[in-house]
Order: sequence, then structure tokens, then C-alpha cells
Amino acid sequence: MHLKNISLLTLLLLISFLETTAQVEINFPKKTKEELSEMRSNRDVNLTGLWEGKVSQLNWLGQPEFKRAKGKFHVEIEHKGKNVTGMLVCRVKFADNKGYLSYDKYFKGTWDGNVLKYQDTHVENYINTHKELRHLETCLKKADLEFYRSDDMFHLEGNWEGEGHFSEVPCTPGKIKISKINEADFALEEAQTVNVNFSQKDDGPVDIKWQDNRVKKIKNRKVKFGKKIEVKRDYLSITVYDHKKDDGDIISLNYNGNWVLNKYQIDNEEHKVDVFLNKDKKAPNYLILYAHNLGKHPPNTVAVIVDDGHSRQRFILNADMHTSDVIYFDLK
Repeated sequence: MHLKNISLLTLLLLISFLETTAQVEINFPKKTKEELSEMRSNRDVNLTGLWEGKVSQLNWLGQPEFKRAKGKFHVEIEHKGKNVTGMLVCRVKFADNKGYLSYDKYFKGTWDGNVLKYQDTHVENYINTHKELRHLETCLKKADLEFYRSDDMFHLEGNWEGEGHFSEVPCTPGKIKISKINEADFALEEAQTVNVNFSQKDDGPVDIKWQDNRVKKIKNRKVKFGKKIEVKRDYLSITVYDHKKDDGDIISLNYNGNWVLNKYQIDNEEHKVDVFLNKDKKAPNYLILYAHNLGKHPPNTVAVIVDDGHSRQRFILNADMHTSDVIYFDLK
């Protein structure tokens, strides 16, 4: 009975408030039908440009932690009519010095003026050097991203779902929110989870020269003729360890122009790196051994095991301060 009295009192107060405010006259500038139509229309929207934002994901068992992962990522979008294409470059370090994750992700979509139907198409140059999560994948996402304007900026937002880019196992879903930015603003802000260069910064960019469809030089060092091996799957697990005595050899491994192992002191303990072959690459996929010293027993000798899920092939690579060794992969 008491609650009914409170509800009735609240209703009476609301009616009194509405009656009072109804007596106040506010003169808003009137807009023509054309002006209102122009405000509500998205026909002038061009999504082409640089965007920044965040992708969230619900927690899942075994989820890795990233170093400085609270930053925003950057995306490039190209918009022509109803068609949208784009690319996201990921260069992110795992927490606790457990390695890094690197890949280029491409997407497409259709735009109806209000919603972007977003879909990741494929991943290239995928490299995962996590010390424990050997088969960590990125998700190929699908989402309906709703468009809206706020503070003179364009925004796209929506929930995503997807599957592993290799295994096609369903991913734990999440949310995407991105905003279009000016190039000047982009230059002033550093994306913390992308566009991080994992090559040897102190030695400059990797300089690789080709001849007759083979690598001839890397950073002004000659590359041997090398070996070409056949593999039956585009997802490879590569294991390396010191072939001879543990004598302090320091090496780097370069896969398709990316350092998948950087200035690593190798010993008799196996170290694993997962890579994906680029099937669209015109030149062959390759792995180069680069030596940073000679150890106590020159040359720098490394055992390499290539596992394609069907067989394990073992090879010995040698490098010194003037030459590097290489393996080429032929997908059958």
C-alpha cells in the first residue's frame, strides 16, 4: 500500500513538471526539409583513410598477455562505392619476454551508407615466437559495424565473431570500435600494439638482394646456394639447436625478410618457431641463418628441424661473419 502511494506521488510530480515545462517557449532555428535530409544522409561519407581503435575479446583459458597492449591499433581503409578493402599490420610483443606476434591481415566489406559488413579475408607473413603457445592463431573476424558521427569524426562499431585463421576453430567473440583520424594526428600518436619494428633497429633495415630467384646477399653478406626442401603443409614448426658443442654461438633467423629469431645465443636446448608459407609470394619462401659471432669452435653451426605435420626433416646450416646459409621451402 505504501509503495502504491509513492508511485502515485511520483506520477503526480511528473505531470506537474510536464505542465510547467510545457508553458516555456524555446525558439530553435528551423531547418528546411533539404537541410534535415542532408544531416541524416551518409551519402557523403568516404571511409578511405587511416583509422584507429580497439578490438576487445572475452577472456578465454590460456589467453596470452601482451606488452603495452592498452594502446590503439591503426588500420588502413580504401573505399570505392559499395566496396571496402583494407589492411591491419600487427607487430606486438608478448609480456614477460615470451616472444612476439607478427602478421599482415587483409579484410573486405560492403557499405550501404549505414553499416559496414566487415570480413577478414586472409593473413600473410604470420610469425609466432611465443615460448609456450606454439599454435597460437589470430582470428578471421566477421562483424556488422554500424556507422555514426560524433565530435566531427566518423566511427564504426559492432560485435565480432570469427575462427582461427588456420584451424578454423571458433574464436571467443568480442567487439570492434574504430574512428577515422587525420594523417597529421596519426603522425603524432604511436600505436602501441602495431607498427612496432622487430628487425634489428641498431643495424638498420634488412637489406636482401636476389638473383635468379635465389637470395644472393643479406646485409652485404653472401648467401650460399642453399637447399630446397619439399613440404606438404603451409604451416611449419621450425626447431633449432646447436649442432655441435655449446660454445656460445649467437644467431638470428630471417624468414621472408623478418627476423623470427634475433641475436639468440643458441645451445643444445631446442628452440621452436612457427611460420606460415606465403602461397601468393612470387619468390620462394626461405629461412636464412645469420651469424653474430663464431663461438669457440667456428663456424656457427645450427641443426634445423622442419616439421610440416607429415614428416620431420633435419638439416645442418653453417654461417660465419662473411656468409649465411639458407633453406628454401617448396609447397607440394
